[in-house]
Amino acid sequence: TPTPPETEESVKAGLKQLQVELDGIKDKNKKGFNQALEKCPHLIDDDFLLMFLRTEVFHAGRAAQRLVSYWDKRIEIFGEAKAFMRLT
Repeated sequence: TPTPPETEESVKAGLKQLQVELDGIKDKNKKGFNQALEKCPHLIDDDFLLMFLRTEVFHAGRAAQRLVSYWDKRIEIFGEAKAFMRLT
């Protein structure tokens, strides 16, 4: 899928739609993401969220699922003690 041109408006709209999609996922299905919001909200900024939108060519539903899966996998790999620390 070709990447659409990115404008300030399209980025804002994409981030807003991503939040709508995340809000639509039941809490029981996004436990890792919710833990990250609680323990390291500074890591989940717009630039971080934009990486997921770009990966999914601004399809917010797929980006939300990828983001939730990312945090689940990060916790699985690093454990809860290290999963919420900066990786670099």
